[in-house]
Amino acid sequence: MGACLDQLGFAAQVLECQANSISDNPLVFPEQNEILSGGNSHAEPVAMAADNIALAIAEIGSITERRQAMLVVASVSGLPAFLVTGSGMNSGFMLPQVTSAALVLENKNLASPASVDSIPTSANQQDHVSMATYGARRLSEMVDNAFSIIANEWMEAAQGIEFHAPCKTSPVLQKVLHRLRQEVPTFVGDRFMAPEMVKAEQLVISGALDNLIENSTGPSRSGLN
Repeated sequence: MGACLDQLGFAAQVLECQANSISDNPLVFPEQNEILSGGNSHAEPVAMAADNIALAIAEIGSITERRQAMLVVASVSGLPAFLVTGSGMNSGFMLPQVTSAALVLENKNLASPASVDSIPTSANQQDHVSMATYGARRLSEMVDNAFSIIANEWMEAAQGIEFHAPCKTSPVLQKVLHRLRQEVPTFVGDRFMAPEMVKAEQLVISGALDNLIENSTGPSRSGLN
């Protein structure tokens, strides 16, 4: 996760520099009676920054899904299979992990670099195109997928913690668990989970996790938000 955070930080620096730069071409300086022709209109820095962000988002989702996969395997987690009592009769958290795996695949495909795929335009006047618009536009879908994956892990982790009762986790994580349980009840048998997965995702998007952690430990360094 640290490598992902480094990439997001680097991309933020690049985008801030570009946001404060001049992107016209040519550049006109009437005071000096001078016109300079250059490549300032080329958005390659933005395209490459978008590619870095895409890689970070894809990896965050991939790492998160792998933790989910370990939670549902009894021989690895030491918990009931699929985090449910009577797993032979109940699917438990099998399908949330399947959902996360599918979303990870989507993000891996969307993470394919856009900046290396130039197609000339404008009668070859723009003979090397950055494709920055697509590179940036796909990030919204990728972030939505990542939020869903993180929410699924939150649900699974909460279920796993409760199997250790009466033992409790840290005070901070107990608050996180309590916040989820205000919207999503403990899983005791198979039920339609899609609405609960959406509720958990909405909590993640709202910043509820960040707020709980910041109030308990100080400012967080969340990358996605």
